Amino acid sequence: MITITYQGLNYEAKADESVLDTLLRHNIDIPYSCHAGVCNTCVMVCDGNEVPDNATRGLKDTLVDQGYFLACQYVPLESVTVRKAEQFGLFCQTMVLEKTVLSEHVCRLRLQPAADLYYRAGQYINLRMPNGEIRSYSLASLPKQDDFLELHIKRMPDGLVSNWLFDEVQQGDTLDIQGAFGDCYYLPKSPDSNILMIGTGTGLAPLIGILRDAITSGHTGQIRLYHGDRNSDGLYLDDDLRQLAATYQNIHYTPCVSSLGEHDKQDVFQGRATDRAFADNKDLKNSLVFLCGSPEMVKSARKLAYLNGADMKNIYADPFVSKELRHDKGNVNNELPISKDRRHPE
Repeated sequence: MITITYQGLNYEAKADESVLDTLLRHNIDIPYSCHAGVCNTCVMVCDGNEVPDNATRGLKDTLVDQGYFLACQYVPLESVTVRKAEQFGLFCQTMVLEKTVLSEHVCRLRLQPAADLYYRAGQYINLRMPNGEIRSYSLASLPKQDDFLELHIKRMPDGLVSNWLFDEVQQGDTLDIQGAFGDCYYLPKSPDSNILMIGTGTGLAPLIGILRDAITSGHTGQIRLYHGDRNSDGLYLDDDLRQLAATYQNIHYTPCVSSLGEHDKQDVFQGRATDRAFADNKDLKNSLVFLCGSPEMVKSARKLAYLNGADMKNIYADPFVSKELRHDKGNVNNELPISKDRRHPE
């Protein structure tokens, strides 16, 4: 029998079960996120045992040497003692430079890190509450132009972290962040390729960063961005995107809502962003595709992009997984794609 010792108590592990899954099955509340070894939220420390390479992938050598590992990837073959990571070298501090309410349910935070942070527009960072709760948020900022980190925070029903950020955090406050992570970002290797972007909700945040990066890099191919939400209040950067599309001839923006209101603009598409996007883009051969938002949208849009000719290696996806979905492990593992497998805010 393999046991996992944590905080002085022993927990029996099932066959082929990770340290994370064993602890969660025994109702131990520890931070976790993607269940795929990407986000680094579930980092723990192992005392004494040798940890396989797949459970330390992406961690600094100095941390690996101290026994740090990814709990979601470590399937022990013998009994092991683990403990919480002390977070040395994992988090750094940032100061809130600006907080702006963009809509009833979305606010924008601009943060100034205490130390330089290397990242690419479209990646994400982990943000930690004082009580230890951790959530992931995508970066809408562009390191080439911005001296701050920009996050778009959507208020989630009963969301512990999002409501704290929305209601309590103010300009001048200090926040702990970790990262950046993820590979959903622009590479200037095919500047004449067409780009299709589909985002739902605050899935727009990484797309904004990627779009700005493409513009700055001199991308000449056609860039088509489709942003969808339930109603027009969710189109929280509608005016900015319209102005951007009017400024650049190769940028096209289509707002989409499930339910049109009587005061909505006439060119707002009523229906799902994916429906309009794939009706407009039937040939995606040699195109780059970026999908950011709900796991359901990401899953269906990836399939449709492939059926419309996109090469799988050119489809970049970033699903925003809420707390409710994370508790259903089968859902998470089935819905999340090959690259940016992680949760998103609540």
